[in-house]
Amino acid sequence: MKICLDLRTASNGRHGIARYGIELTKALQALDTSHRLFLLTRRGNELGGLRQAGASVLRCSARPYSLEEQLLVPLTVAGLRPDIYHCPTYACPLFVPCPTLFNIYDLLPLERPQEFSRGLKLYYRSLVRWMAKRAQRIVTASSYTSSSICERLSVPAHKVRVIPAGGDHMRELPVSDQDELAYREINPGDFDYFLSVANPRPHKNILFSVRSFLKSETLRQRKVRYVLVGQQHPSVFDYVRTRDRDGQVHFAGETSEGLLYLLYKRSIALLCPSLGEGFCLPVAEAMQFGLPVIAANEGALPEVLGLAGILLPLDSVIGWQEAFEHTHTSRKQGTWNPSPVTERAGRFSWASTAEQTMSLYEEIHREG
Repeated sequence: MKICLDLRTASNGRHGIARYGIELTKALQALDTSHRLFLLTRRGNELGGLRQAGASVLRCSARPYSLEEQLLVPLTVAGLRPDIYHCPTYACPLFVPCPTLFNIYDLLPLERPQEFSRGLKLYYRSLVRWMAKRAQRIVTASSYTSSSICERLSVPAHKVRVIPAGGDHMRELPVSDQDELAYREINPGDFDYFLSVANPRPHKNILFSVRSFLKSETLRQRKVRYVLVGQQHPSVFDYVRTRDRDGQVHFAGETSEGLLYLLYKRSIALLCPSLGEGFCLPVAEAMQFGLPVIAANEGALPEVLGLAGILLPLDSVIGWQEAFEHTHTSRKQGTWNPSPVTERAGRFSWASTAEQTMSLYEEIHREG
């Protein structure tokens, strides 16, 4: 079987969708099968060691989410004549000349339209909806998103397959001397700190966790810090500038993979107050370290964390403050038990994701 995997969005391995494409490809290549894998990339994209690992690479100039991809990608795929075309994002052309599946991670442009451009909302309402109807299967990472797809895109349930993403790539990330130096610049006083990893979208709700954190007098007295990885919404910077009199919040920005590894490994807990998450890769990553995860009881987060996380409503700043303080105390006193978290983390392996995905390829191929 010839499988074409569209990795045009995988040029930046740190982004969640890019991470999914790269790690899935690595795990598919590690499977003991006779199937042939072809990687469709944009010209100039760097895919690390994926090409050397046994897959052929095809180049296409079409940008993801552009009109040109609707023509150029089908032409490129037609020349290959694969048995399966898999686009691990919703940048999926409508008229690919072979059985198709694609990933939908969430429907936030439809559920929270105020956060997105008119163009992206229109893309979801038209192209994503049409692609969902034409594709043989849709892959998503949670039952929460699966239900949303069926309801909002009018897709029959049998077309949607829930295959959780992995998180165990975090265990293998190399750490350099530069990463150690960068960590010391972020935390020169070796303070205890909480961690969030998020983009600047308002649904990440980082302002809520920052506000809750800074209102804890107990954490201020204990000199606990809060490190934010990734770009942040301007409202977060504005709030910190006016309210953080002791410099408790640190903006780490974009980090190397090795530095992110260190920040996870040495933190007190991960804070995830997000709204409407379809999976949340940072939660799966943090769980690999046995970290406490304090998260909003929203979206797919209860499904991902199960009983291993601390799930809270978003209508009580005091409740979040108490969770911060209690978690810090238990970590410092050594009473925190990471076993339920690491056990839960075992569900999120890329090997499992690849095995389930390959089974889906074979199922589609049998259907003809």
